[in-house]
Amino acid sequence: MKKWMKIILLSFIALLVFITACFLIWAQAAYKPTKEALSLVQNKEDGAMVFGNPNAETGIIFYQGAKVEAEAYSYIGYELQKKGYFTVIPQLPLRFAIFDVNKADEIIKSYPQVRRWYIAGHSLGGAMGARYAYENKDKVAGIMFLAAYPADDLSNTSIPILSVYGERDGVATLSQMKEKEQLLSKNTTLHMIKGGNHAHFGMYGEQKGDNKSTITAKQQQKETIEVMTEWLNRQH
Repeated sequence: MKKWMKIILLSFIALLVFITACFLIWAQAAYKPTKEALSLVQNKEDGAMVFGNPNAETGIIFYQGAKVEAEAYSYIGYELQKKGYFTVIPQLPLRFAIFDVNKADEIIKSYPQVRRWYIAGHSLGGAMGARYAYENKDKVAGIMFLAAYPADDLSNTSIPILSVYGERDGVATLSQMKEKEQLLSKNTTLHMIKGGNHAHFGMYGEQKGDNKSTITAKQQQKETIEVMTEWLNRQH
């Protein structure tokens, strides 16, 4: 190999290593759950938080938002179990759902007693959850987006969808949500939380680029859970 080709190859490898290292450092700067969120973590199986009865008829798989620790969503799982829903919140690789879109497969196989599964997610987690549903329509009964929208066009499908978003979201803004409505299925329910923002769908404090909410994280999540429960009850 000529000397100049070796130099180019080594330079490319060095650049790749540098970019990878920078990404890993950036990804490790995760949004941490609050003490209250951590106190609600009751049971873990294979690294995933599990809430409720695994023999329940309906199960919910929840994908975390990008760079957010899964435990930050424990309040949602904790409250959904009170409504009779079995909920699993896995810790995805590097806290990015894009690196394990098919994690739901493992969960569904692990709990064969559950008759129907819904997939939910916050932000990027919602988008990747929808991708799983898009590619596995026979395994998923519906999708629940929290401050999220699909990465694929679901407009020609009839898959039930619930989209919950915050009025003051500075990450998944109202204009973005409106623009992406064209990708939603014909069987979609929309719900805007007045005063809600992006970060308050979890319990991890403030998020860069987000707007200030005029309600607390618990208020936002209580309304979210009420809407989710009402929607789920209408599905069967």
